[in-house]
Amino acid sequence: MDSGISLDSYKIFCTVVRTGNMSAAAKELFISQPAVSMAVKQLEERLGGPLLVRTPKGVRLTPEGQVLYTYLDMAFNMVKTAEHKYHELANLEKGEVRIGASDIVISGYLMPYIEKFSNAYSDIRIKVVNKTTYESLELMKRGVIDMCFVNLPIEDSDDMDITKCVEIHDCLIGGTKYKELAKTGVKLSEMSKYPLLLLEDMSNTRKQLDKFAAENGIAFKPIIELASYDILIQFAKINLGLTFIIREFDNSAIDGENIFEIPLEPKLPTRYVGLVMLKNAALSYAAKKFVEMLGLEGVGH
Repeated sequence: MDSGISLDSYKIFCTVVRTGNMSAAAKELFISQPAVSMAVKQLEERLGGPLLVRTPKGVRLTPEGQVLYTYLDMAFNMVKTAEHKYHELANLEKGEVRIGASDIVISGYLMPYIEKFSNAYSDIRIKVVNKTTYESLELMKRGVIDMCFVNLPIEDSDDMDITKCVEIHDCLIGGTKYKELAKTGVKLSEMSKYPLLLLEDMSNTRKQLDKFAAENGIAFKPIIELASYDILIQFAKINLGLTFIIREFDNSAIDGENIFEIPLEPKLPTRYVGLVMLKNAALSYAAKKFVEMLGLEGVGH
């Protein structure tokens, strides 16, 4: 349905919401406050209902206004992304690479490439957003970032291009209290005998661990759940319990003196860190250069 409403009306509405009141929006948009008020009123009339509740302290969204603002904000972000990418392509000497990844993927995989790229292309800005797998994917869908590096596999990926970057292996570790287990190993069915420290269940790594346990007829019941691998390792080091780490990223933690790798039967499945982008999304020149540096030249061309 063609409502005939101009983008300027939507822009004024979004500016009012973001700034919190009519006068601040008018100042930002370089128009009069009555013009702002009239534009919002006309928008409400065209749409057929109130979008804002006026108060002495400013405005707040009605439920319907909240829905409209959420989608408009996403749309305007996509417009900004489109303009941004155009100017990057037109001016090859400048640009920005916007990446989403978890802290462990940043430190364990991306850091050397970020350093190398920064040294080679000092005029190109690298923006790294530290988020969980599914938070990064959501930011990418909204156009806030160009690409994300996540722990695979992921769900609902039909609209995404996924490229495996590096193979990773989860391994079980413990402190000196569990030193003997490094020799004897542990059966998955016996894990309930030991205190378990795990990442929070919002992380994809945790989801995959829970899935593996369920497929083998058990459920992990951690005594501690955290967002940080580093703290999990520290807790394991003081013998609070057993935890899982990614061998390729945290191998230095397994020193054979304070932290020991414990064989697990059955073995955990191999996983991958993957580069994920939206299908048919055109990469900027800068982003293409970053991908090329990863040795993934066929991606994004």
